[in-house]
Parts: sequence; C-alpha cells; structure tokens
Amino acid sequence: MLHTFFFSPSDTTRRYAKAMTEAFGGDSQLIDLTHGPCEVECDLIDGDTALLISPVYAGRIPPMAADLFRQIDGHGMKAIVAVIYGNRDYDYALLELADIAVEDGFEVVAAGAFIAQHCIFPKVANGRPDASDMAVATDFIKRAKESGKLDISTIKGNRPYKKPGAVPLRPQTDESVCRTCGVCARECPTGAIDPVTLATDKEKCITCCRCIAVCSSHARKFKGIMYATAGKIFYAQNSKRREPELFL
Repeated sequence: MLHTFFFSPSDTTRRYAKAMTEAFGGDSQLIDLTHGPCEVECDLIDGDTALLISPVYAGRIPPMAADLFRQIDGHGMKAIVAVIYGNRDYDYALLELADIAVEDGFEVVAAGAFIAQHCIFPKVANGRPDASDMAVATDFIKRAKESGKLDISTIKGNRPYKKPGAVPLRPQTDESVCRTCGVCARECPTGAIDPVTLATDKEKCITCCRCIAVCSSHARKFKGIMYATAGKIFYAQNSKRREPELFL
C-alpha cells in the first residue's frame, strides 16, 4: 500500500501527489498535512511504501511541513521523497526531505525534484505542471516502486543546509472585491488572517499563498511597487524552463 503524505497550500503539490499516487497502482491513500497532523489511520505496516512530497520555500522545506513530516514513523519501510519548486531552484530541499525520511526510520529508495507554477510570481513556470511534467512524474513513481535503497549522498545539496531567505511579501485583501466570506481565514494553515478584519499577521504568515488559492472572488493578492519590481526581476532571472531532476 502507498501512503502519500503531502503539504500543499497552493494546490500544485497536491496535483503531483494525486498523479503519482494513481500511477503507483494498488491500494493507496492521500494524506493532506496542509492543516496539521494526520487525522486518519496512516500507520505503515510491513511491505507498505510512503511518498513524502512538499513544496520548496526559499530552497528549503517549509518549517511547518518539516515538523509534520517528522511525526511519521517509518518502521523501516520504503520511502520516496519529492519536492515541487517554482522554476528557480530547489537548493537543499530535496536532501533535507530525504534526511527527514531517514530520521523517521524510512529507507529512501528514490527522490525527485519537479516544477510547478511559482505561487508568488505566477508568470514564472506558468501552466506547470504540464503534460510533460506529469509524464515524467508518473514514470518516476513507477520506477521508484521497483527501486532499491538510494544513496542519498547523490542528491544535490550540502549539510548544513543553507539558512532560508526571508520573504518580505505578504498577500493582502482587495476590499473592493472581497465578499467577507472568511474562507481565507479558515483555510490559512498558520492562522495568520484575522477572521473579522481579514488583515494578515506578518509574523505568522509564511507566504504559502493558500489564501490566494482558495479565494473565489480573487480578493487576496500581492500588491504594491515592491511586488511589481521584484516580479520583473524574478521573471527575468528565472523564466528559462527547467526540467525535473531524478535520483534512483
């Protein structure tokens, strides 16, 4: 049986998780950690495999996601690890996730880094994952199913991991189109949005873009000169298409 644990505020990681799980075949379950610890029966037994899949934030696994992945008990079972990044670089994140899996007691058999549309600057890798991305991802999971133990020293990255960079940008509410439905506040993984004023707590916000993804009126967005300027620079530096990197 495959147990897929994923953290996916902006939904693209979930898309990869779903596609890989279906391609793996056999019995499986998708376990969404976006809002906290596993709430369903997810104990692994002899012969099971786990897929741990996370987005990349500033070259690292988001701290909230890392803490949640560390709560899984691997029991010596196989694990496949994958990270999803917005076409800049995954830096140390894939190695970090593999290390977490080993700490959990898993035997890592495969690792992969895949691309999705950037959640802060959506013009970068716009429309990804595309058909090509999904084809690589599903082929990867089929090969990983039959793979033996992976030498994780072959995964790109170094220890100690680099310190994650600060992201000064935070989504804001456009009051002219906001319907005050409160979905953004209820769905925020860190509780950073005030349910009454819909103001964003800059200390709690991890810029995961969950509020943007779930807002049906498109009232949550990035605004301002700083965002516009940073977006132009980021696009110029990261518009060239990157492809998945696999380790089996």
